[in-house]
Amino acid sequence: MDYARYIVNAGDTIYKIANAYNIEMAEIIHLNNLKHPDRIYAGQVLLLPFQGTCEPPSGPAPIQIPEPTYTYAMWLYEAYAGKDSELTAITTYLYQAVLLDRPEFDALLRPIAYDEMQHLEKLALALRHLGVDPKYGSLSSGHWVDWRSRFVNYTTDLCMLLDSNIEDEARDHREYLELAEKIPIPEIQCILTEMAADEERHYHLFCQAKQQYCSEFSPPPPPPCSPPPIYTPIDEPEPVPIIDLPGPHDGGRG
Repeated sequence: MDYARYIVNAGDTIYKIANAYNIEMAEIIHLNNLKHPDRIYAGQVLLLPFQGTCEPPSGPAPIQIPEPTYTYAMWLYEAYAGKDSELTAITTYLYQAVLLDRPEFDALLRPIAYDEMQHLEKLALALRHLGVDPKYGSLSSGHWVDWRSRFVNYTTDLCMLLDSNIEDEARDHREYLELAEKIPIPEIQCILTEMAADEERHYHLFCQAKQQYCSEFSPPPPPPCSPPPIYTPIDEPEPVPIIDLPGPHDGGRG
């Protein structure tokens, strides 16, 4: 079955849309994962199941999205906000930065998290380009799954954490290049290849950090800087007061 994109107009309801296009209300609600179907708004994009032989009796005709394009969107949803996704990477790296609590790890993790945030926005725009709603989640076995906090990697050991990050970045680099080959849309291919280059750079940064902190002869990482060290004041002798005396030419009688 193909799908069509319908842009909600002022005054529309799910009942009106379903009646106009001879579709069951439950189909629209399920397909678009509408938790509050009574709260649709003008400008919202809905997907409708579309039969080529069925002509809508009235109202604006929806824009048909052929099945390959819909499949492309499902692939992008997984990279966008699935289990191993950009949204997961952002939250994982920020968690790690707070957990490790050192300037050198902040300098490593926070810029990478910012890169992943830019990736998230680019994928959202790609999903909109395909005519779907860039909400946080993905499709699994034909069912919508909201993004969940349990997707975050809560590993606390530094070396295990870096190993996991290296593996994730290598996987993302490979998968973005594969998606760029499978999705024949130049605008989306450009986005995916740029993101793949970023993931390769992240991979090398994490490899360098592992070599620095986890190699056999590397010194152990410094302890966290929070809480701050206790300061013990040292008694020092009081300084001798210095009195500024006027020079021979600063006034007075010569």
